[in-house]
Amino acid sequence: IVLKDVADIDAPRQWQYTTYDVGSADLTWFSSVFFADSPGEGDMVYIFGHGKGADGSLPSQNSDTVLARASLQNLLEQDWAKTEYWTTPGVWSAQPEDLKALGLPSWETTCNWSEALGRWYSFNIPAFTTDIFLHTAEDITGEWIKTKVFNVPYPFVQSPWISYAAKAHPELARSDRRRDSPGLADGDCELVFSFISNAWVDTSVVTSGNILFAPGGMEFHQRGYWPRFVRVAARISAETSSGARCIA
Repeated sequence: IVLKDVADIDAPRQWQYTTYDVGSADLTWFSSVFFADSPGEGDMVYIFGHGKGADGSLPSQNSDTVLARASLQNLLEQDWAKTEYWTTPGVWSAQPEDLKALGLPSWETTCNWSEALGRWYSFNIPAFTTDIFLHTAEDITGEWIKTKVFNVPYPFVQSPWISYAAKAHPELARSDRRRDSPGLADGDCELVFSFISNAWVDTSVVTSGNILFAPGGMEFHQRGYWPRFVRVAARISAETSSGARCIA
């Protein structure tokens, strides 16, 4: 979906947009798109995708993440033909064949560069679990190292709840390594992420809305399908191979 010239149009219903298809049923490219360089320094973006599962199943959150790159201007012009695909270390191909797994789980995610850490970083909740991990890498192609940073809180740890879509929000983080920031030790930097908990139900029996909007369901501590924000203090550890020491 491409939207142009909408900055001065307040009403979203009045925005004009165009759409075009990318990928296929066997290879999707929706999981994340982000700049390859620092803001204002380049036009290149990276794109996370998913191919078929090891058992031949259609792409899902359990499929390996694969990587593509493209010019943002080309994408805005609906030109997918110049997109390149990562196939082996140091090799980008014009054809989406023999794609190499990135070693980073993703699905409705974000990926960002942290100047303070000198790392790419991304958050992830493995499907149908309640553990939230921070993944870091010096290069976008890896090696990716994960550190557990948070447990999904009650009541979202029990049926019918599932949690997903852990996404970073660098715009909400306090300045890197601020000594006067509560919870940050000298040398720490702050990362902020959000996640969603939603009702997973048999829709032939009940709708998710029956859970989300049940009496008392809008009380904050148990309000579903509502973003929860978490601050994480992180630093690179020279003593271990964990990549980052994080305190939620």
